[in-house]
Amino acid sequence: MAASTETPHESSQDLVGRSAELNSVLRQAATARAGTARAVLVQGPAGIGRSSLLAAAVTRLRADGFTVRTIGGGAAPGRGPDLPVLPGGPVPTEPDEPSPAPPDPYAECRRLHGRILRLLADGPLALVLDDAQGYDEELLRCLDFVLRRVAAHPLFVLLAQRTQSDGSGDAVLAELLAQDRCALLELGPMSESGTGRMIEGALGGPVDPHFARRCAEICGGNPLLLGRLLAGLRTAGIRPDRGSLRRLHTVHGGVLASLIPDFLAIQPRSVRQVATALAVLGQAEPNLLSVLAGVSGRRAEAALGVLRRFEVVVTAGRGPAMCDPLREAVLADVPADALQELRARAARLLNDAGRPVGDIVGQLLLLERIDEPWMLAVLRDAIAEAPGDAATGHILGCLRRALTARRTAAERKDIHRELVRAYAPTDPAAALEHLHEALAVATDARERAAIAMDYGLSAVGTHQAADAVRTLGFVLDGLNADLGADPGPADRELRTTIGSALLVTAVNDKRAMYRARERARTWTLPRGDSPAERQLLAAMSAMACLEGRPAEETAALARTALRVEETSGAGWWTVGCSTVLAHADAADEALAGLERIWAGGPARHGAWIRVGALSVRSLTLHDTGDIGGALDEGRAAVALAEQAWPGDPAPTPRLALSGSLLSAGFTTEACRVLDEVVRTDAALERRIFDWHHYLYVRGRVLREQGDLEGALAAWQRCGRSLEEAGVANPVMAPWWLPAVTTLVRLGRPAEAAAVVERIQPAVRRWGTPRALGQGLLAAACVAEGRARLRLLGDAVDSLASSPARLDLAKAEFQLGHELLRHGDADGARRHLRLVIERATHSGYHLLAATARRLLVSAGGRMPQLAANPLDSLTDSERRVAALAQDGASNKKIAETLFVTTRTVEMHLTNVYRKLDVRGRAELPDGLRPADLLAAG
Repeated sequence: MAASTETPHESSQDLVGRSAELNSVLRQAATARAGTARAVLVQGPAGIGRSSLLAAAVTRLRADGFTVRTIGGGAAPGRGPDLPVLPGGPVPTEPDEPSPAPPDPYAECRRLHGRILRLLADGPLALVLDDAQGYDEELLRCLDFVLRRVAAHPLFVLLAQRTQSDGSGDAVLAELLAQDRCALLELGPMSESGTGRMIEGALGGPVDPHFARRCAEICGGNPLLLGRLLAGLRTAGIRPDRGSLRRLHTVHGGVLASLIPDFLAIQPRSVRQVATALAVLGQAEPNLLSVLAGVSGRRAEAALGVLRRFEVVVTAGRGPAMCDPLREAVLADVPADALQELRARAARLLNDAGRPVGDIVGQLLLLERIDEPWMLAVLRDAIAEAPGDAATGHILGCLRRALTARRTAAERKDIHRELVRAYAPTDPAAALEHLHEALAVATDARERAAIAMDYGLSAVGTHQAADAVRTLGFVLDGLNADLGADPGPADRELRTTIGSALLVTAVNDKRAMYRARERARTWTLPRGDSPAERQLLAAMSAMACLEGRPAEETAALARTALRVEETSGAGWWTVGCSTVLAHADAADEALAGLERIWAGGPARHGAWIRVGALSVRSLTLHDTGDIGGALDEGRAAVALAEQAWPGDPAPTPRLALSGSLLSAGFTTEACRVLDEVVRTDAALERRIFDWHHYLYVRGRVLREQGDLEGALAAWQRCGRSLEEAGVANPVMAPWWLPAVTTLVRLGRPAEAAAVVERIQPAVRRWGTPRALGQGLLAAACVAEGRARLRLLGDAVDSLASSPARLDLAKAEFQLGHELLRHGDADGARRHLRLVIERATHSGYHLLAATARRLLVSAGGRMPQLAANPLDSLTDSERRVAALAQDGASNKKIAETLFVTTRTVEMHLTNVYRKLDVRGRAELPDGLRPADLLAAG
C-alpha cells in the first residue's frame, strides 16, 4: 500500500451541515497536539459525508500546525501482510537480511513505530485513513500498536468506517474503539438546516420548510443522494417553494429512478442483491427474496428496511412492491445473461412455491428460451384459465419461442398442439396452421386422430372446413385400418369421436357437406351409450335436419344425444341438438338444452359455444313470439362476440339480431347489422346456415323498404343455394313462403304456384305443425274463393298447435283479411283483434300496425291490450306459472309436465320478466283459463 498527501473523496460537494461533527474532531485533535495521542473513528453509511468531513478536517489540521499523512490502499483489501510505507521512503534493511523471508508482523509494527517517531520529532502528526473497514488487519493492528507506544506524543489518528458493509478491518476497529484513546463519532442524517442550505445552494432561495422536509424524506438525509436529487430538480426547473411540492411529487418517480444507481452503488452487497431480486420479482416477499438473492432471511429483512426508507418499496394492491420504473432502473446494469438466469430462477421459485399461474407466466414471458417441460405446463394452465384473454397473445409468443429450442419431434408436436388450443378461440386460421404442423410429425394413428379432431373443430365455419373434412376422412380410414374389425372400448370411442367431428365440421359448409353426408350414410346408427356416441348422434341429427328427414325421426336423434348431461359439461353438440329441436317445433326442449350451456357459470365454455347458444336462443324466442327476449339475447350474443373476436364479423349473432330488429320495426338498424356481416365476412357464402339466413332476412328488409323485386331476387337466390347445398328442410330459412306471397303481389301467380308445388313434398316430409301451417299458407296464396278461406283456416289450426306464435299471427291476419274480402266483417274483426293482441304482446309492431289499419277499415274498435298482459305468455309458460302459483316446487312441476327442472326455471324466469314481477308471491290471478285447466 502507498501513502499520499492527496485525500480521496466520495463527493466533491462542500461540507454542509456538519459543523458540530467537525468541531468534535478538532477538539480531539487539540488534545493530541497537547501531547496525548488520540484517535477518532468516524462511522456512517455510504454517501453520508464521511469523506467530506475528513477533507475538511485535514484542511483545519494543517492550518493548526499538524503534519498530515493519508494512508492509501483501502480500496484493495486482502493484499496480504504488506504495510503502507509512509513518505520518506522505506526503512532500510541490513545488508545481510535475507530478502525472501516472510514479513514478521511485530517487526513491521516496530518499523512503523520508528518511522512515526521520526515524523513526530518535527511536530504534531495526523494520520488519516478513509474507508478503514477495507484495510488489511495487519495495518490496523500496527496503528493500534503505535498509538499505545506513543501515548505521550502529539499523534492524532483519524479513521472513517462505512457502516452496513463488511470489511476485513471491522474486528480490529471494534477493538480499537474499546480503548480510551479512541473516540467514536457517528454521522447521522443531515439536519434540516443543513438540508436547507444544500437546497438553497443548488436551487436558490428562499427554501420552503415543507419542500426541504420532503427532499430529506426522499434522500433519507444522505448528502450524496440529496446532491443527485437537487441536480435533477435543477434540470427540471423546479424551485424550492411550497407551490413546487406538487411538481416534486410528479417528478418524484423519475428522479428516484435516476438516483437508484447511485443509491445502490453505496449500499452493502446484500442490499444490492435483494434490490435486484426485488426488481425481478416485483413483490417484496422476504422468503422468496432471500432465496433468489442468495442471502439469509435476516439480511433480506434488513435490506428491505433500507429500501423502504429510500421509498424503493411501496405498498401496492397486493402488498409491498417495487414499481415498474424503479425495477427497470435497478435491472438496467444487470448483464443480459445474468438477468435471464435470474428470471428463470424466479419463475422456478414461484412455481415451486405454488404461486398463481399469472405470476409465473410474468417471468416466463421475459425469457428468451422456454426449454423446460414445467414451463410448457404453466403456459398451458395460463391459457386454460383465461381462453381468449388479452394476455394470451403474449403467452402465444412465449410458446412460439419454445419452438426455437432444440427439441425432439414429439416435443415440437406437443408445443404445436398447445398453440392450437391457445389460438382456437380467437384465431382459427393460426390454429389450423399449427395443427398441420402437429399432424406432419405425428406417427401414431390414435395420436393423429386426436389431432385431426382438433383440426376439424377448429376449421368449423372457416374456408378450410372442406380440407379439414378430407383430412378427418383420411385419418378415420387410417384409424379403422389400424384398429381392425374388433377394437377395444377406448378405440371405439375415439373412432366415434372422429366421426362426429367430421360431420360437425361439414354441417355448415356447402362444399364439405355432400362428401360428409355420403360417408355418414354407411355408418350404423349409434345407441348413445357413451359421450362419443351421443356427440355423433348430435351431428347426425343436424345432418338429418338439413336433409329434411321427418322431424320426429330427427328430433329423436337429438333427444337421445341430450338425454344425459355430460360430466364434462355442454358443448357444440348441445347447441346443435337444441337447434334441431327448435326446427322440429320442440321449442321448450330446445331452450332447456341451451340452458345447459350456462350450468356452472358462463366461463365453463368457450366464447364460440356461448355466442352460438345465445344466437339460437334469440332465434327460438323470436319464432315463439318473444321478440323482446329475442332482441335481448341477440344483443348479448353480438356484444360477447365483439369482446371475444374484435374485428371479426361473427355472422350468426348478427343475423339473429337483425331478424328480431326487423320484426320489432327497427328496419334501418336491421339493415345496418346485415351490412356489417356481408361487408366483413368474405366466407359467408360457404356457410350453410349463415348464408341462407342472411338471404332470407335481406329479402325481408328489402320488402319493408318497398323493393319487392329485390326481395324476391334474394329469396329465390336463397332457394337455389339451398338446393345446390343439398338442404331440403323447408323451415330452415323458409324463403319460399314470402317468395310466393311476393310473386302473387307482383302478378305472377303461375310462378308462385310452381314454387308451392315444388315445396309441398318437403313440407309433408318434415311434417311439423309449423311446416304444415306454412305450407297451407303458401297454398292459400295461389288458391281462389272458398278454397283460399279453407286453406287459411287450416293453416291457423295447424300453427295454433305449434310454438310458432309469429307465424300464427301472420296466418290469423291473412284469414281476417280474406274474411273481410268475402264480406264476413264480424269474423274478420275477431281474427284481427287476435292478431293485434298477439303481435303487440310479442313485440311484432309491424304486423300489429298493419292489423290495426285493417281492423279500422272493417269497422272494428281498437282492443284494450293493456288489460291482459297474460296474453304475452306462451302456453308452456302459463302452465308452469299456474303450478308455481299453486305452491308446487320446481321438481314437482317438472314431474307433472314431463320436463326438466331447468326448463321450469327458464319458463319462470320468462314469466317474471314478461309480467314484471319478482317472484311467485306476485304472480297475478288468471293463469288457469278453462282450456288450460282441461289440458293440465
